[in-house]
Amino acid sequence: MSTLFNYLSFTIRVAVKKIDKQLNYKLEKHGISIPQSFILYCLQVEDGLTLKEIGNRALIDSSTMTVLIDKLEKSNLVERKLDSQDRRAIRVYITEEGEKLAETISDIAIEFNSLLYDVLGEGNQKEFIHGINNIINKLD
Repeated sequence: MSTLFNYLSFTIRVAVKKIDKQLNYKLEKHGISIPQSFILYCLQVEDGLTLKEIGNRALIDSSTMTVLIDKLEKSNLVERKLDSQDRRAIRVYITEEGEKLAETISDIAIEFNSLLYDVLGEGNQKEFIHGINNIINKLD
């Protein structure tokens, strides 16, 4: 008898849901969601990005970006400023408080990433990453 687990797309979806659930649980303690953590990470790497630039890097739709940035701004984690070169563009900057939270989230991400690698087992890690990268690069 065939089950949904015979379909790789279903199995990947189940794994992603479990990963999201565990990571959300860890981040909720700090009042932040997974997509918001991606935004803070992007701003840690390069501060002063536009909403579009952040969305492209974090794979977040523009309609969702505004809501996420609004929440981060209300929590004093980021601030919006008009671009001095292009008054139509709005740039987003991480605040000092946002930077502190981003450091905490980075520690959580590193620890969680280690857990996932441990779950994969040492012999499977390289092959798994290679396979996932093949899926990402060959499906558009």
